Amino acid sequence: MEPSHTPPMSGSNSICVATVLLETGIIPMEEPETKMVLEAPGGLINVRAKCNDGKVERVYVENVTSFAGLLGQKLEVETVGTLTVDTAYGGDSFVTVNRNQIGFQISPDEAKDLVEIGRKITKAANEQLKFQHPTNKDWTHFSFSQIHSDLEKIDGVKTYTNTVVIDPGKLDRSPTGTGLSAHMAILHAKNKLSVGESVIARSIIGSCFKGKILETLTDHGISMIRPEISGRAWITGTYQHYLDPSDPWPRGYRISDTWPVRPI
Repeated sequence: MEPSHTPPMSGSNSICVATVLLETGIIPMEEPETKMVLEAPGGLINVRAKCNDGKVERVYVENVTSFAGLLGQKLEVETVGTLTVDTAYGGDSFVTVNRNQIGFQISPDEAKDLVEIGRKITKAANEQLKFQHPTNKDWTHFSFSQIHSDLEKIDGVKTYTNTVVIDPGKLDRSPTGTGLSAHMAILHAKNKLSVGESVIARSIIGSCFKGKILETLTDHGISMIRPEISGRAWITGTYQHYLDPSDPWPRGYRISDTWPVRPI
């Protein structure tokens, strides 16, 4: 299955949007903390931003409820072999695999190979495994694969490195807020992360999000967590777009996708 959808939630985009709203004055900034509610396709998102001297220094996002799916599931991946994977939902659907199984360090020079193998993992998961959201019955696919390291303690905080592979051929430059939420659900299900305990997710370029489980709950018979993710964003520019009355294509144009995709 080749899913094409609007993600119900994006952690990194929520952090970016909150930063823009406050630093451009669209929403009045209150120091030391501003609270707001963002509306995402997945629902209302509570956000609080730590602010100082007109700058947003950190954004905390209370994500949608997240849950682990299959744990320790065998998956046959073309040209790779048998992998042991976990699945979870953190605002989007993930199949996750430890990097040790496929020999990666998760470094920028591995990007091409990570994309190729990650796409194969997502494809295999959609062919062999089942995902079902308890309230959105049409959501039956895995959107992304997440390749991650072991959990280790750095400066006393549990930490891991990961990259999320996005079709048709991208790696998330952020640690992925939905991926962190999904991973926290898996870690909690494996008794590796407790309620209120912090965990840091690092991306392939070294950027960091911090996560925390605010509470656990049961919904539709499924054990879930309510995750909080936090990070920082920076505004890089402003852009203006114009509409010329003589433009014969005032609403733009659309053609078929021209992004080159190598077969997998």
